Amino acid sequence: MTTAASVPPPPSGLWVPSITIFSPTTDTLDLESQSLYYQYLSSPAVGLSGLLILGTNAEPFLLTREERASLLRLARKTVPPGFPIMAGVSGHSTAQVKEFIRDAQEAGADHILVLPCAYFGAKPNVIEGFFGEVSNYVKELGREKGKREMGVVVYNFPGVTNGTDLDSEMIARIVKQNDNVVGVKLTCGSVAKITRLAAEFKPERFRVFGGQSDFLIGGLSVGGSGCIAAFGNVFPKVIGRVYRLWKEGRGEEALELHRMASLGEQKLKSLGVAGTKLAAGIFTGVKAGVVKEGGLEGVEVRFGMRAPYEALGRGESERIWEGLRGLDEVERGL
Repeated sequence: MTTAASVPPPPSGLWVPSITIFSPTTDTLDLESQSLYYQYLSSPAVGLSGLLILGTNAEPFLLTREERASLLRLARKTVPPGFPIMAGVSGHSTAQVKEFIRDAQEAGADHILVLPCAYFGAKPNVIEGFFGEVSNYVKELGREKGKREMGVVVYNFPGVTNGTDLDSEMIARIVKQNDNVVGVKLTCGSVAKITRLAAEFKPERFRVFGGQSDFLIGGLSVGGSGCIAAFGNVFPKVIGRVYRLWKEGRGEEALELHRMASLGEQKLKSLGVAGTKLAAGIFTGVKAGVVKEGGLEGVEVRFGMRAPYEALGRGESERIWEGLRGLDEVERGL
């Protein structure tokens, strides 16, 4: 069993799992728009702790391996020097995940985020063995000349892994057995898991992140390190402000803003990834210079999901605008 981390854990705070932007006419990556989007989110004015490239909201399972790698290379080229990048490397087999890990290493990612392979379901011993193999492979790459070791972040999201839900005891075993496993993203809504894992590991060894922004304060209050939250695509300054207010001891102000943001996030939940992506286009896309200020014309097409998944319609655009424009005023004031 190991107690010290071999690599630093991800910085605390708000990480945004960036969406992916496609050309509506060719169904290919729109790298020019993507670069503007990465540039905006990683700017000091927004104040993120890092970017997650190829998280669930990036539609990674709809991308080819080369497309995945090109997004990672673009992100590293676009963000400021030293800005932290986490790469989603999840796949359906160990062999596939290893390919993605190598691509992340070559692109200069600082950390990798990994779901358990569970397309057909997975027993606990299989999951623990898988993360052990991932850990060892990352170390092997780190020993290669000119390479540095990345940190491994476990990703627990039962909704996309055939219901597989890692409990805190299993996560703790994985951490103790692998000294480069330095974080977890919990998209299961369990503050109890955050409590237990924060009680077991000091933050310099292992950091626990919520996978949604609406339980950010709940997680912080029991020792969590922040969140890796899709809603940050829409209002990154608001969510970052909640985190900073809490850390500054201004709990009432943090809670007031957090409640407002949570009600806003609720308006998108029934729309899934497509809703978050469309909202990001309506609000952040304008600020990043991807779409023009004023009006909703064409945003649902420019920020639609990849084929064969349908873009949301004008009605959804208008409802998102009406439901969230008050929060956008707060975002613009920060």
